[in-house]
Amino acid sequence: MKLLAVVALAGTLFAAQQASTPAAQASAQEAVRKAETERFAAMLKADVTALDKLLGQDLTYTHGDGRVIGKAAFISDFKTGAFKYTTIVPNDMTVRVFGDVAVVTGGAAMHVVNNGAPADIKIRYTDVHVRRNGAWQMVAWEATRLP
Repeated sequence: MKLLAVVALAGTLFAAQQASTPAAQASAQEAVRKAETERFAAMLKADVTALDKLLGQDLTYTHGDGRVIGKAAFISDFKTGAFKYTTIVPNDMTVRVFGDVAVVTGGAAMHVVNNGAPADIKIRYTDVHVRRNGAWQMVAWEATRLP
């Protein structure tokens, strides 16, 4: 049953991508890149107001260490200072838009402080954005730590 749902979703995404004009695709890709850049900036500043707008209520955030949290827990980490990003340098970002859904893949080098312990981390990531009321919100993130 799950396979059928995945096949149906893939077909829907493919049809949505084919129906869009190249100009609309480019505009949507740029809007998603902007949302990604704004989210990384908000994470560096611990700007929970901006994060609240950029993240979907139904967010699933999978950290590189395997922890899975939702939006409330993600934002709480910034409010409490339990998790701080001091640098985020994204690289190799690719944005693919399928109608009102976008898939972003890329890498990043980060310096974080997790419960007082500093660490330099390199990751590859995939995230998903959904366009809601004209704005792109991230609804899923999964990162893999690199050696």
